[in-house]
Amino acid sequence: MSKSEGKPVSKRMRRRTFLVLCGAGAAAGGVGVVSYRHRRTRPELAESIGNVAPLPNAPFPNDPLIPKDFEELGIRRMSELVRLPWFTKDETGQLCLRPEAGIGPVIDPHAHLGWAFGLGKSIDMTRTGKVEYFYDYERDQDVLFTQNHPTLEEAKSITNENLKLYIKTPERNQSQSAANLSAEMDRMNYRNIVLLPIAVPKHPRHVHDTLKTGPIDPRFVAFGAIYPKPWGPDKLAQLETQKKAGIIGIKYHPEFQMIAPDNPDMMKLFEWCEANNIIAYSHVGYTGHEPGFMKRKSVPDRFIKALQAFPKLRMVFAHTGVRLMDETLEVARKFEDRVWLDISGRSAANIAYIFQRYSTEKIMYASDWPFMPLAIMMARGLVATERCPQLRENFFRANAARLLNLA
Repeated sequence: MSKSEGKPVSKRMRRRTFLVLCGAGAAAGGVGVVSYRHRRTRPELAESIGNVAPLPNAPFPNDPLIPKDFEELGIRRMSELVRLPWFTKDETGQLCLRPEAGIGPVIDPHAHLGWAFGLGKSIDMTRTGKVEYFYDYERDQDVLFTQNHPTLEEAKSITNENLKLYIKTPERNQSQSAANLSAEMDRMNYRNIVLLPIAVPKHPRHVHDTLKTGPIDPRFVAFGAIYPKPWGPDKLAQLETQKKAGIIGIKYHPEFQMIAPDNPDMMKLFEWCEANNIIAYSHVGYTGHEPGFMKRKSVPDRFIKALQAFPKLRMVFAHTGVRLMDETLEVARKFEDRVWLDISGRSAANIAYIFQRYSTEKIMYASDWPFMPLAIMMARGLVATERCPQLRENFFRANAARLLNLA
């Protein structure tokens, strides 16, 4: 029903309007899932952790997960990561990986470029300068062992920007260029990075822009994306065009694309992925800031139907479920031969916990740039693997190389 008929707009229609106007997928890149409503009195959602038993062959099962020496460093800001043995600053004062650290070259399967939609100004992907990240790691906080982003202030800021995104591209988004990402990759000894676009119902410019960034840096591996609803010949044509462009994976976000993994249209997309040997890179779980109707679309159990229906479908569970870590591990373990986990947005202790409970050949380092700087997740991954450095080759490179077929 519409207002022109003198009747109130339905709740379903309000949600659809919110999706289109906000370019909801544009806000969906990482663990920074945000809500268009903010309840300051709402308590933080407890993290699901501690109910999954370690595997019999788990690394360091009887030792503390994190060496106490790192906790005693008291690192409270990203700039203080130079206290760790792997980082220094270059001649311009930028944080970088020490050449003698012996880490890399790194393959990162989870990053995004800045997005522009609708009437907003296109982003100059060759632009260089200071990057404005979505999350602030220079304010006082436990940088290594706690992930408390997005804060309420960050969530509100991102939401307000996305409400205006179709009219004007925020300055912050414009700083998140391919050239700036490339420069940061140089400082962290990166070999490759996967760019994950977000497809919204209208004006999917972020997908087109992502697929055109290859000439800027040959280390970029661009995935595709479509908004799968309603399924039909037009969706298949979009997928075939992206396949001809060389994509090896599809990015999917159940919350901000407003479509659950067991929805019939989404099942059609998974079926196409299986038939074409395309990786399904799926956001799983939620932060707790989202409204309930969005959270219900991303719970891990809802991925079981597709994994059962399509026995050759390969899938990545991004963020290892955000706050639903145990539930995500339980589902992944049922399909361990075909499910990979990325640890983007996880604390060092969380990463060590995951290593004890999943195949170490299916866990991948991931950054979720530009929600957070590359150095943050690299530092957490290095701290988490300090007791078992033999895992680092798989974690930082080889597992992703096998999945992405990068020699």
